[in-house]
Amino acid sequence: WRASARHGSMLIKRYVAERHFSLVIVMPAGREMAATAAGGEPKRDVAVLAAGVLGWLAVRHGDDVSMISGGPGRIHATRARSSEGHLELLLQEALALSQPDSPPSDLPGLLRHVSRNVRGRKVLLVIADDGVEPALVEDTLRTLRLRHEVLWVDVADLDPLGLAPETLVRDVSSDRTLPDLLAADRQLAEEFGRSESTRRADVETMLRRTDVSSARAGHTDEVVPMIVRMLEKRRRGR
Repeated sequence: WRASARHGSMLIKRYVAERHFSLVIVMPAGREMAATAAGGEPKRDVAVLAAGVLGWLAVRHGDDVSMISGGPGRIHATRARSSEGHLELLLQEALALSQPDSPPSDLPGLLRHVSRNVRGRKVLLVIADDGVEPALVEDTLRTLRLRHEVLWVDVADLDPLGLAPETLVRDVSSDRTLPDLLAADRQLAEEFGRSESTRRADVETMLRRTDVSSARAGHTDEVVPMIVRMLEKRRRGR
């Protein structure tokens, strides 16, 4: 009050919390990310753009960014730094690890490694392939969610049911051309469609149960709006 009287107007102390987080990009990479996304681009392009947008936001806020990538026996964890140059190196590494001749990825194993080795509260950005089985990751995700803030981005696969009958489909995992069974057998195609819809619904239900913010994109044009919606939804606590 005495200071206010001397100043001639009310003086107020205002405390502003400066919160800095460390973003950890969990990038399975592997040959699966060399496949074609729903929009016709390589899935690695969609994955790297999603990691780049959130990484750039973190760097601009003064936060550190690191990446954990690979699979069992070849997991690589980078240092945490806050610079655009460091982020660019991480994204280039993710692209290099996501080529057709790369080893296969293993998201469940990578998440278990993160659970065992990442200390302190972090923001985890998990880049997921579209073929994740919920039962293989739910327990680990629940453990991670207790310790960290977890964001989940699904990179959508190309829908084989929407392809022309004469289109050749090659499986990146086996490097083999798949038989044209879905185009030739309507019943099989319907069963495949129902199975995929059920699996995606199971993934969404699992992410809600574990309170993990999630989004799905199949083209680079969808990435920025997707991330904005995901962060806004998280900010509102829904």
